Amino acid sequence: MSGGAAGLVHHFREAFEKSPADALRDWFRVQEELRERDDAETARALADDLWEMLPRLAFDSAEVRARFFHNAAVFFGSPGPAADLGRARLAFRETLDHFSCHADDGWRARALHNLGTAITNLATSPEELREAIGRLEEALEWRTAEREIARAVTLHHLGLALRRLAELDPSQASVHLKRSATAFREAIEIRQRHDLGEGLAASERQLQETLARCK
Repeated sequence: MSGGAAGLVHHFREAFEKSPADALRDWFRVQEELRERDDAETARALADDLWEMLPRLAFDSAEVRARFFHNAAVFFGSPGPAADLGRARLAFRETLDHFSCHADDGWRARALHNLGTAITNLATSPEELREAIGRLEEALEWRTAEREIARAVTLHHLGLALRRLAELDPSQASVHLKRSATAFREAIEIRQRHDLGEGLAASERQLQETLARCK
């Protein structure tokens, strides 16, 4: 470990012991700076040290702890030098165990959505992609028409997961691509109705990518 990495690790050990939530915000900012500098070694060192610290961090409440683990899980489930699907799964499990039902704030649906997205990002097998799709579909059970802006986000990611499954399960590619297009079209309809320009453009672009693969 370089001197700079060691210094950051020491700094964040102290910061996480004092205030985990505040430290995590700064930690994310540093991880983004490391990504921009292409400093994979330091990024992994910080991630490994955080993972080692997690079991002994103190939180004000079980809910604060669950939300912290959710945010850490999103990091480990995102592409990058410290990506680790195994760690992401374990951290998301902590969140899902706490938010055992869909409360008004929808934290369980949020965690299911982000777990499905993490698996989609890092999956290497059709079985993993099917699991991702199942998690996203479970999130949609709460993200109904009454919560359709959030529903559009999950539908968009469902379309991506189904398209990735088509790549890893070519024998059923046409079925998966058809479902992918259906998910994107529903997301587009919602985003058009709410005038969500950036999200609409993204879903339209991804729908065209799916349709291009149908040919």
